[in-house]
Amino acid sequence: MKLEKFIEYLKLSARQVTRKRMRVLLTALGIAIGVAAVVATVSLGEGIRFQAVEAIKDQSDLTLIEATADIRGGTIQLITPAKIDEITAIPHILASTAVIREAYATKRQTYLGVMGIDPTGIGDVIKPRYLRGGQIEPGSRQTVLGHDVAETLQRYEGVRLGDTVPILIREYDENGLPVDEEVDFTLVGVLQERDDQFDQLMLIDQGVAQELRGGDASFDGVLVRADDPDNVFTVVDGIKDLGLTATGAFQQIESVNRLMDVVVLLLAFFSGVALIVGALMIMNTMITSIFERTREIGITMAIGASPGDVVQLILYECLFIGLIGGVLGDLFGIVCAWAINVFGKPFIVAQLGDTFSTFAEGDITLITPEILVLGIVISIVLSLLSGFYPALKAARLNPVTAIRTGV
Repeated sequence: MKLEKFIEYLKLSARQVTRKRMRVLLTALGIAIGVAAVVATVSLGEGIRFQAVEAIKDQSDLTLIEATADIRGGTIQLITPAKIDEITAIPHILASTAVIREAYATKRQTYLGVMGIDPTGIGDVIKPRYLRGGQIEPGSRQTVLGHDVAETLQRYEGVRLGDTVPILIREYDENGLPVDEEVDFTLVGVLQERDDQFDQLMLIDQGVAQELRGGDASFDGVLVRADDPDNVFTVVDGIKDLGLTATGAFQQIESVNRLMDVVVLLLAFFSGVALIVGALMIMNTMITSIFERTREIGITMAIGASPGDVVQLILYECLFIGLIGGVLGDLFGIVCAWAINVFGKPFIVAQLGDTFSTFAEGDITLITPEILVLGIVISIVLSLLSGFYPALKAARLNPVTAIRTGV
């Protein structure tokens, strides 16, 4: 019975909407413009976000993450063997290895960022590719240099593959005075350019780094390799749940997401002005419609319709207007997104610079089913809210007075 009543009310409301097609169309266009603005701006934000993330994936080693110590609740969460075991147990980690970080200098005072690694376990983690030479032998005082630091040492200190590299390690005596200990390393390899931190690092054996530190068995971080770029943030969340800090190329994606969230929010705010105007148009149209149908509404109530029935009938009319406005808004939004992509892309790409030059190869707007559904939902909800006051106004009419004074 309720379903039959619902269907009958929909038919009555649809018939009422079709009686004044031009007025309904113009009213629906008011809300459609606002929906189109929302669809176009959100698709622009999502398109730029997608292109930026894809560019980062192509240019960066996204699945390489480093977990480091952090302070949580006033307690320092150190990288202990037990903590390393917890890290390796995180789902979607393909390989991991603990590292030691130090800072050395050459005899000519060239700064060297140093990472102590396990030569037998680092291959699956950083996946090194060598420009010259090869990997470190375990337990030896050999070194592999990143691409940039190798070029620097070759240009200014004449260091080449196979040469001995004198390194100064600063310690302090009993009086707190600095004392530099000289240690020789043999250059056995140079990494290919990676466009990450390893271009600037000097890699040495982990055991040698611990020995030069004074036998301290602690670690400064753990490098982990996620099994897939789509699982990176799952691994990051697992690391953070252990009270540690996670760093890596994924932070660029986080920065892009934060930036685009703000941009989309600002654009949607201005689009919301058009939505408000459309909602006011619907309210005005429904108030006018009720004034014109006062006698009709009075007769309807006189023959048995309750105030609730009247409210439903008015709101169903708003539902149809909102649905029409949402569909039209989606269509206009798709056209606007196409126009932005065709005519606005050259300007946007020029403003973003060479870093995002790959944007020129794809669309900078991204229309998804979710965005289109959102446009229709916004239109329907605003239409129903706009029609609520006129519906209450109609439901409060006195049937006798409405019949006598109505049009």
